[in-house]
Amino acid sequence: MKTIVLIGSGHAHLEVLKALTSEEIAKHKFILISPSRQTYYSGLVPRFISGEIEARNLTIDSADFAEAKGFKFIQDEAQSVDQINNSVSLKSGGKINFDLLSINVGGTPTKISSDAPFNTIYVRPFDEFMPKWREVQRICSACVNPRFVVVGGGAAAVEVAASLRIRLNRNQAKRSEVHLVSKGSRLCENYTEKISEQIKKSLLKSGIKIHLDEQVNHIFQKSLKLSQGENLEFDSIFIVTPTQPSKIFTGKADSKLRLSARVYAVGDGTEMAGHPNLPRSGVIAVHQGRHLVHNIRNSLIDLEPSDFKIKSKQLNILITGENSARLVWGNFSFEGKWPLRFKNWIDHRYMSSFRKV
Repeated sequence: MKTIVLIGSGHAHLEVLKALTSEEIAKHKFILISPSRQTYYSGLVPRFISGEIEARNLTIDSADFAEAKGFKFIQDEAQSVDQINNSVSLKSGGKINFDLLSINVGGTPTKISSDAPFNTIYVRPFDEFMPKWREVQRICSACVNPRFVVVGGGAAAVEVAASLRIRLNRNQAKRSEVHLVSKGSRLCENYTEKISEQIKKSLLKSGIKIHLDEQVNHIFQKSLKLSQGENLEFDSIFIVTPTQPSKIFTGKADSKLRLSARVYAVGDGTEMAGHPNLPRSGVIAVHQGRHLVHNIRNSLIDLEPSDFKIKSKQLNILITGENSARLVWGNFSFEGKWPLRFKNWIDHRYMSSFRKV
């Protein structure tokens, strides 16, 4: 009997929990370590911001699901990993030994110097974002003309900006403003230039003001200074920039998703050797999780794990308006009502998969 430890309950490890059978789990000792008994599903965060769903609608009871499958759940936080002695040190002071370890923790947000820390809101990690968002709602309910700024230029930042605009429209805040500030020369630089331009046009049409080629190094007291000298004032500023790798381990995962022979690392908090521009997204994490299951099974019977092959095309659907979303598949892109319906169907199906064991 071997001890298999999973640190974190991100999208990749949720795939492991779903795929492993109770019979497989009973043959070994499986442990899940996470600071929370619940996991937030990132795909539904835009609908939460827009006011379409409540917080309880985007949470997965990951600890309950794991325990029902036969995992031992430890509510704690991993502080460090000793890859030589095969042990994990916990925040509580405990130590867990392992035969096989997998790490799936979120990345660390890149902090921006701010003179307005109360009004500077990082969208990740979600467990810190949620209470801050409630405070934004409370304060801005009394704002006559609320002004929100989103910093970031990727798909997540685009969706946050679109969702904020939807929320303000539903609140009939007619003179409100949403600004999207990106250091890049175009939005969603992982997509083709044509698709990036289409996304930009959709946001502009919805009333979002876009500022490109703007590096944000410091946030002043409720204002940003843009490169042209303009002071961009805000009530709340949302940081949706790429996260940095987790600090609980060093190194990059190899083609087999391993840091070493006994340690795997997946998800947003991990970099893959040879793939510096690999998007940190839920889609990639899910694909890694499905491959991780295969490699864990191989490792348990002393077979060599196989290479993780990154798909040339990834399906992405971005909310762009109250009744529209943009589907992106390689060089193909389409915006309208049916991509939004398709996205809602995918999200509903995903959440439903954790309601039964």
